[in-house]
This record gives sequence, C-alpha cells and structure tokens, in this order.
Amino acid sequence: MWFHAVKLRSGLPSAYAIEMALDGERVRKRASDVARPRKWDGYERGAKVPKDKPGPRNVIDQAETHYPGTAAWFRSPIWALLKRERLDRRAIEAEMRALSPQVRALLFEAELRGEEQEPRFKAFEEADENTLLEMCNFEALVTTLLLVAQSEEISSRELHERGLQLYWDLQAGLMTTRELAPFYEELFTLIDLRFKYWAYLASNQRMEVVIFWQGIQEDRVRRLREKEISESAAAPSDLTASPETGDPSSSPEGES
Repeated sequence: MWFHAVKLRSGLPSAYAIEMALDGERVRKRASDVARPRKWDGYERGAKVPKDKPGPRNVIDQAETHYPGTAAWFRSPIWALLKRERLDRRAIEAEMRALSPQVRALLFEAELRGEEQEPRFKAFEEADENTLLEMCNFEALVTTLLLVAQSEEISSRELHERGLQLYWDLQAGLMTTRELAPFYEELFTLIDLRFKYWAYLASNQRMEVVIFWQGIQEDRVRRLREKEISESAAAPSDLTASPETGDPSSSPEGES
C-alpha cells in the first residue's frame, strides 16, 4: 500500500521510473542493459519491505521528501494494530496526537487547562463522526481504529460500538478511493479479524463475534434497494387526468 501511495503521489508509471527519480545516480546504462538496484521492483511486488532506520538512505524519508504524505502510509499505527501488537492507553494517545490538525480537533479540547502541557480528550460526538465520514480517507480509517483500540483499553462498550459502526459506515466510500481500491478486500478482512464485535449474553458475559465486511456491504445494498422501492411506491402517479376530473381537454367534441 505504501508503494502504491508513492506511485499515485508521484504520478510516475512504474517502479523503474520511481527508482530513476529517487536513485537515478545509482542506475548505470551499459551497452546491452541497465544496471540498477531494483529495490523498488521488490517494493512494488511486495517481495521486499524497506527498513525504516535513520540515515541518508532511508527510502521512506526519501520518498516523503519528494512526495509529501506518503510516509504516513508506511508508519501508520494501523499496521501494529493489525499485527496484534498491543498499544496501551499512552501509546494510543500519542498516535492520536500525531494525526493531522483537522483530526486532532475532533479528539482533543481546543484550549489547555491550567498548567497542563497537552489538551485533554474531549467528548467524541456525532458531529465528529460525521466529519470523519466526510473525510472518508485513510486517516479517517486509522482514527476510527484507534478509537476502537482505545475502547478496548478503557473497556468502553459505547465507544467500541460507535467506533465499529463508524468503520462499517466508512467502508463503502473507502472502497472507491484510488489509494485503497486495490487492497480493501484484504485490508477489511484483517481489520474484521482484529476488531471483533462485543456481544453480551448477560451483564457479566461477553462474547467476541467476527462480522465480515462482505455481510455489512450486502446489508447496505439491500437497505438501499428497499428504500428505492419504498420511495418509488410512495411517488405520485403520472397518469393523465380522467374525464371525471373536469379537465376541459377531455370534454367530448361539440359540448359547450
């Protein structure tokens, strides 16, 4: 996904073109062929993963310098979550504070209190959910999953249900984005397996249920069809007026 984001942001057609743009000095044209590292070919195929270590040859930083916004795809906390690495409350909060100013405004208070160094969490309201739905991009998805992860850490049933519902509502729009369209099936499946729905058998008994994205989308399509049928049935008829309505155009010839 990171390579795909780099390719889209750069506007370049291939791994070779990206390699020429970023590592052109390491490419050597010979009499019969071209000698080049081909590491970007490996990134494109998914055969290689770049090492994110500090240094002048860090390809994530290199790509970010030329194509801003691409590093967020590689360094997103979503990958740690999907690998089932536990992020505690402080780690989740740190990841939330690293989000864009637009998203931070949905999660944190605008003003500091007293001697505090960082603004506190604010109540996450319906208007905030609607803003993420309008954004409907990778950051909105990451934010939603961080909220679900936070709900697990603080054992908040309400936040867990709202976060999952927001994720389900985002799916249809995310499926059509250029960045996620090639990957959403596998990505959503991994998310579904990681973030399970909490079903309560009793006040002290909770069961975790996997709800796959395919069922969510099938239900969405069914509800849309039912709505269309209902609206069609409720629409006024377009039939022309009958003689009994008093329409002059329907009067027999010769009558005054």
